[in-house]
Amino acid sequence: MMLILLLAVLSKPVIGVAQDAPPAGIAEIELERSRLCVPVLTQLDELNLQLQPLGIRTERLRQIAAAISIEDRTVMDSLNVNDPTEAAVRDWFLSDGRLAQSFLDTNEQTIQQQRAVDRELIKGTVQATLEGIQSEAQGIIEDAGDFGPEASSCEGAVLIRSAVIEACGSEQNLICDAAKPANSDGAYRFVDSPEDLWDVQEFRPWTSPGPLQLAPDGQLDGASTVAFARQGNVAFSVAFRPDIRPRADMAPENIQTFQTLLDSIGFEFNHPELIYAPALTIRATLPEPLAGEDRYAIHFGAIEVGDIIWEGASGTGAPIEISILLTPIHIVKLTQGESLELTAIRSLDDSSDEALFGLALTPVNQVAATQALLAYMATQMPQDLNLLVPPGDY
Repeated sequence: MMLILLLAVLSKPVIGVAQDAPPAGIAEIELERSRLCVPVLTQLDELNLQLQPLGIRTERLRQIAAAISIEDRTVMDSLNVNDPTEAAVRDWFLSDGRLAQSFLDTNEQTIQQQRAVDRELIKGTVQATLEGIQSEAQGIIEDAGDFGPEASSCEGAVLIRSAVIEACGSEQNLICDAAKPANSDGAYRFVDSPEDLWDVQEFRPWTSPGPLQLAPDGQLDGASTVAFARQGNVAFSVAFRPDIRPRADMAPENIQTFQTLLDSIGFEFNHPELIYAPALTIRATLPEPLAGEDRYAIHFGAIEVGDIIWEGASGTGAPIEISILLTPIHIVKLTQGESLELTAIRSLDDSSDEALFGLALTPVNQVAATQALLAYMATQMPQDLNLLVPPGDY
């Protein structure tokens, strides 16, 4: 991931986007993608079948961990006494219930202390089991080997039916069976022609943010709002979140950059080991140029206005994955609902630029979600961080 603090405007005139027609190179690129994705998705399907039981078990343990945290004893009837971890959880619920009743009878504070110790012990038992499952899953993934650069462009892709059928030949597997017209409601999405692909559009509004919390793997999670847009196989997602980093992993000048941003927006944050700044995490699936573009721009408002927050070359062979620290003016734009867009640009011989196609996020819930998250960063989040990551524990 790249860390970018960029204040930029277009230095050359840009001809606006005319996007009724699909990008000029979409047919060749998408037909080839569909053919190449058949063996990749076949391998991924086989891997997912191996991982599925572990995923189900992981979700089950996360539900149990949540029940422990809130002392939800209704989960007891579903616990499997033949499973060592679930049996231990059931025993803890029974023991904790007896201790709770004893505390009500005696008001002895040492009982509450014992309950707290026992709760942490059973949480540790569940966490250890989760870590074992995650280690097993990681081993399966490593044994499967590298799926190559095609994997990132195949997962979730909308495929050209005829190209998949051609690549499948006589093979029978999930992807090849799904490509048959009679199975069009399967796990994969197909269109009949590359031109039809550009008509596939999807927009997801900005999600409502929650507070910071610790994920089962012990990492910080939450405190983000995400929006998503898709046209064809061009997927564009943006997450607004605090970029939280250990000071020990940063150069002094980068720490100062974060601190300067916090000072400029009036946020106080005094954790001795961590620092943060409001940021955007951006991902876009554009490994190859679709219309002869030589670069991409991510910007607020129409491309002609030119308030660009990032520019990068096309044809890298990999998705765009970047983290951008937000300046005060861009925080204002974001929280006031100004649209974020991605545009493909081609340089012309006369030193001007041509915008070839673009994709904008929906503004639905943008103002409410981003303002709520920014307010949380300014007020409650520093306290939550001190509780979740006490000074000296990182």
